[in-house]
Amino acid sequence: MNNALLSERVVTILGKDLVADTTSETTSAIADMQGFDGVRFIVKLGDVDAAAVMTFTVKENTASSVSSPTPTTVAITSASAGTITSGAVVVTEASGNIDDKILIFDVKHHALSKRYCFLSITVTVESYEVDSIIIEKYSARDLAVTQSSDVYSFAYAAV
Repeated sequence: MNNALLSERVVTILGKDLVADTTSETTSAIADMQGFDGVRFIVKLGDVDAAAVMTFTVKENTASSVSSPTPTTVAITSASAGTITSGAVVVTEASGNIDDKILIFDVKHHALSKRYCFLSITVTVESYEVDSIIIEKYSARDLAVTQSSDVYSFAYAAV
């Protein structure tokens, strides 16, 4: 297993495509964590209006649903930017500081108590755009993984 390619240990999913100029909640696709030791949500922001206060919350559920039964928050314990409030990461737009930036939320399986998880983004004051959310489920317990239908192609070089 030490020689396994990353594509044999990571499943990549398109978690959300373009969300243009919204003040509504944005949720990613749901990640089924059965058989994986971690998940990474990679958010590529677009234009975020000045003074927007964005809250990024990883949520989990017993069902493959973003609403029923009611999801619970997975507590984020560390962040390199923003403020952690009630287990979520809160960032404020100031002079384009988060326009077109990438935010990464990495969750180890032991932080989850339920099988399914997703990312929720909410905003107050102003609107925001999400260019995309990519989900990477990693450290598959059984090789090999099958890539999602969102992945058109991948290539590798090995000797």
